[in-house]
Amino acid sequence: MKTEYWILLLCGILLILLGIIIRIIRSRRERFPYEKRPLLTDNEQELYSVLEPIVRDLGLLLLVKMRMADIMGVRENARDYMGAFNRIKAKHTDFVLCDPVTLEVLVGIELDDQSHLRADRMERDAFVDAAFKACGIPLLHVWNPITEEELRQAIQSVL
Repeated sequence: MKTEYWILLLCGILLILLGIIIRIIRSRRERFPYEKRPLLTDNEQELYSVLEPIVRDLGLLLLVKMRMADIMGVRENARDYMGAFNRIKAKHTDFVLCDPVTLEVLVGIELDDQSHLRADRMERDAFVDAAFKACGIPLLHVWNPITEEELRQAIQSVL
């Protein structure tokens, strides 16, 4: 009876240890619930393939998914500095064209789709447009599909 008791006790301890190990592994996964995703959506990738040769021909640098807070800043003497910063910190523009030497932002490009016809997106777009205008950075809104020539003309018109 003593041997059976110790075997049962040992099995119980092993089950508890196994449960603890499983819980530790799961908790680590839950702390880092991230997965790799494509940088561009299918629509953005399609526009990128039209945009990239144009940008190369113009001798500019093309950056994607640029956070507005990395493109523009809030004036230090702004009345509601943190509120203004919070409005740009999580927003991004789809594409940015820069001077390849100075990295000065020359043009922002937003890819619009059907979602931009919703009231909340229109409000967001109006804010983004006003912020870019306040910084003196032209912002193009582009619908897919667009021809290379149409896109080239739109870019050259604001440079």
